[in-house]
Amino acid sequence: ALVAAATPMLAQTDKTEGRLTAELTFASIDEAGKGFIDMGDMERFRESVFLGMDYDDDAAVTYPEFAAWDPGFSHIAAQDNKLDAMTTATKIVFSFWDRDGDGTITRSEMRFVVAADFRRADIDDDATLTEAEFINGFAIIVAMRAALRPDL
Repeated sequence: ALVAAATPMLAQTDKTEGRLTAELTFASIDEAGKGFIDMGDMERFRESVFLGMDYDDDAAVTYPEFAAWDPGFSHIAAQDNKLDAMTTATKIVFSFWDRDGDGTITRSEMRFVVAADFRRADIDDDATLTEAEFINGFAIIVAMRAALRPDL
């Protein structure tokens, strides 16, 4: 859905589809349209994403569940013949998020890594992320965009 909404905008802008997908992801986290996201926004989004990934409702996300979840980047990877790079990026992100290396991501692990990624992306240390901070510093967004366009 995110990609479908972004595709018509490509004709009007020089932004890549990956960037537009990242912007749409930011906007979906910033439900109130404040122009920034705080940790509360991120926590609500994280829980929604966790529930969306945990297809079998066992409170743990396996790699196949993680890889099947997609905020819109897989369509771009398929279109650009970059599915192998996308798979590599998802495996890297999954291994970072699976902190204990047991092959699953729990709510606790995901909560920890999302908070750590948030803090790392918060360049000005004001406890909020601007769209630029999110796009340029939030680990999963950076990994997916790098898989699609390593030249940027």
